[in-house]
Amino acid sequence: MKKYDELDIELLSIQVGCILRYERLRRKLSQESLGQIIGSNSMMIGRIERAENACSWKILLLLAQHLNIEFSDLLNLQNKDNILDIIEKSIELEEKLTQDKKDFYKFLKKRVNKYN
Repeated sequence: MKKYDELDIELLSIQVGCILRYERLRRKLSQESLGQIIGSNSMMIGRIERAENACSWKILLLLAQHLNIEFSDLLNLQNKDNILDIIEKSIELEEKLTQDKKDFYKFLKKRVNKYN
């Protein structure tokens, strides 16, 4: 089993959020509607997508099932180029790319790029 250090865990958290956001956008779901579907709320979905807090495996499993993501793929740490690609694809799917969202994606890319 691979040992993850603190930076790997932070990158994994970012990756999980990016994958979930991308799949949600691809299915044209709002954070609010996805939250309702899994019995949560838009604030929780947003925090997960922004990698702001840890959530239970149960919530992740429910999200993965609803978005048709293999749970193991969600947690298999990818290289930073793959994560940056997911971010770019998410930007393309944004229907309303506000300045706040542009700033968020810029910040997210900066966070990912600090890893080797």
